[in-house]
Amino acid sequence: MLLLTAAAGGLVLSHVSFIEHSPLPSLDGLDRPSLLRLWSLAFAFALAIFIVIFALSALFRREVLRRRRSDSAIGRFRQAADASSDLITIMTTSGRIEYVNDAVERSTGYLKDTLVNIWPSPRMPWYNDAGLFRQMRDTVRSGGEFMKDIDGRTREGGPLLIGERVVPFRNDKGVVTRMVSTARDLTRERHLEDRIDYLGRYDPLTGLPNRRTLIGQLEQSVRAAMAAGSSLSVLILDIDRFKHVNDLCGSDAGDDVLKQIAGLIQSSVSPADIVARTGNDEFCVIHVDERNPVLAGAVAQQLRTALSQTISAGGHDIIVTISTGIAVHPGHGDDAWTLLKNADLALASAKAQGRNMIQFFDQEITNRVKEFFILERRLFAALRNSEYLLHYQPYCDLQTRKVAGAEALVRWQNAELGVVSPARFIPSLEETGMVIEVGRWILETACNQISKWERMNRHFPVSVNLSMVQFRHQHLVAMVRDTINNFGFDPRRLTLEVTETVFMQDMDFAIKTLKRLKDVGVTLSVDDFGTGYSSLSYIKKLPVDNLKIDISFVRDVSRDQDSASIITAITTLARSLGLKTIAEGVETEEQRNILHLLRCDMGQGFYFSKAVSAGEFEKLLL
Repeated sequence: MLLLTAAAGGLVLSHVSFIEHSPLPSLDGLDRPSLLRLWSLAFAFALAIFIVIFALSALFRREVLRRRRSDSAIGRFRQAADASSDLITIMTTSGRIEYVNDAVERSTGYLKDTLVNIWPSPRMPWYNDAGLFRQMRDTVRSGGEFMKDIDGRTREGGPLLIGERVVPFRNDKGVVTRMVSTARDLTRERHLEDRIDYLGRYDPLTGLPNRRTLIGQLEQSVRAAMAAGSSLSVLILDIDRFKHVNDLCGSDAGDDVLKQIAGLIQSSVSPADIVARTGNDEFCVIHVDERNPVLAGAVAQQLRTALSQTISAGGHDIIVTISTGIAVHPGHGDDAWTLLKNADLALASAKAQGRNMIQFFDQEITNRVKEFFILERRLFAALRNSEYLLHYQPYCDLQTRKVAGAEALVRWQNAELGVVSPARFIPSLEETGMVIEVGRWILETACNQISKWERMNRHFPVSVNLSMVQFRHQHLVAMVRDTINNFGFDPRRLTLEVTETVFMQDMDFAIKTLKRLKDVGVTLSVDDFGTGYSSLSYIKKLPVDNLKIDISFVRDVSRDQDSASIITAITTLARSLGLKTIAEGVETEEQRNILHLLRCDMGQGFYFSKAVSAGEFEKLLL
């Protein structure tokens, strides 16, 4: 600018000198000096206009350049803001929205075109509380910073939680002209937190309270019962043999059964009762009754009736029964933990008695449970210490009374416990999985004895029982085949006995496994026949050789016409299918005679002999 002024001054001086030495046109009334000054002033004025125009042009070009740079910066800001996952909003101090980024659209559902300079009221529409928006606006207007988790709603009405921070934007003079909001969408985080909290308190499959929540509810119920002087009952319900449902039908079918059971329990109790799922196959009911604690037994019976039925799940018809343990306040405990513990002990006692049982807690149960755990600890060392024995009980031809075969029965002889009945320790073997190794020992010991008897020219079959766990074991067939090959005897001398409950759980699997065992060459027998469902209809599908008639029919055959009729039906069916029949539990001459008349082939029981050692069994043969 200084150079431009200097140049202009030089131009004026040159122009004055030029005028002074040049002829000028004359004007009436003006002498030469006056005319000279007039021309100089006119030239200076023109030059000043030129300089002003030139300066304004320079300023205009500079402003255009500045605005271009500003627009470029704003463009880069918006590009960065739109790429951000944070919700960015710029508002005037009145609350009119001037800018939102893409994250605002994604999280709130509101489009930019409906928000920027158009939204009818000065506020962010996803706020639930207009008062909270005014609080934010007043805080920022006064120069403060506003930070808060905001509960809102999306455009579609869904929940929205944002962690918002709003700061003032000042101009060069320090005046607040804008409000800039930066927020994080916390909706998903809250959903996850809510889900984690829900899973910590409720069972996700059935929607029932879990054990942790139940304890809190039970504590409250106990306090209320103590204050009111009323009774309170805790019922623990367990689905009998539910593990087999999962193993045989699949976990999806098992889950379906659990959901149906949960629904049946809820519909069978009072709305005031509390229902929870406390374990994989275990449910709990808290029942409050101000009059009579004995009514807990009626509630348990009502539940047993409602739940003991066939449930369709995953394409299978599954027979469900329930065992129940009951503890009553105040007699069996004054706090939640004690009541639950005693109800669990009662449940264990109920399951030890069989399926579909109801048991109230008493002190004797505690003693039996202690005995059970002592017994279980001894079992872990029994096989290693060679404490198992194998005895043989003969079954005889009912017509000739001669020995037709033998059943191998395991016994446990412990130095501290003495001789323990299989009824006491076999369930523990199955529960702990030790039945696989013990079952292998039984099979090998029986096969070794068969081989010895064959070398002594004593040829008769010996039967070995297979539990559900053994029958489902993936290496069963290979183990049987290898054991027979190792001892080198006719495989027809080995009979494998399986209860019919194995078939009812999964008929297709049972048939395939039995056919593979038949290919090995062994004889197959159905144990406890007649106690299951649809026995007479499914037996023709199975590749078996013998039917062992359950002891419950044999025991009453001399005085119960129905038992005799059932045995007649079984023997008739067996003969039509080419199968042999063996009656279990024959104890009297009368029973033997009736069974023979009913065309039963063989009998087994104390009438013929108890289970004896191999040496004593050889004496029976003589």
